[in-house]
Amino acid sequence: MEAAVSRFAKILGASETEVSGHDIRFSVDGAKGDRLRASFEGDPQRFMAVLIDAAGVTRATLDVAPVSHIEEDTTAPGRVVLHVGRTLVRIDSQPTLAIEMASKEGS
Repeated sequence: MEAAVSRFAKILGASETEVSGHDIRFSVDGAKGDRLRASFEGDPQRFMAVLIDAAGVTRATLDVAPVSHIEEDTTAPGRVVLHVGRTLVRIDSQPTLAIEMASKEGS
C-alpha cells in the first residue's frame, strides 16, 4: 500500500513527502494558496487530511480507516479515489484542492 500512497501523493502534486516505515506524510499546495496536509498510517490503513484555504481557515478535516484500495481517477486529472468500506473519498488537486465523499453505487 505504501507504493500506492506514494503514487497518490505524486498524482496530487505533493510538494513535500516524508516516509517513515509504513507511514507517509505529504502536503499539496494549491494554485490559490490553499494547502492539503495528509498522512497515511500503513498498519491500520488510516488516512488523515486537513484542507486549509489561503486565509489559513480549515475547510475540511478527514480521518478514515481502513482504506482498502487507492486508485487514480483517469477521467479527472489530479484526482485520486480512496475506498473505505462503502464510501469513496475523492481528493482533487485540479483546478483547486477539494475533498468529496460519496457512496459506492450498488452498495
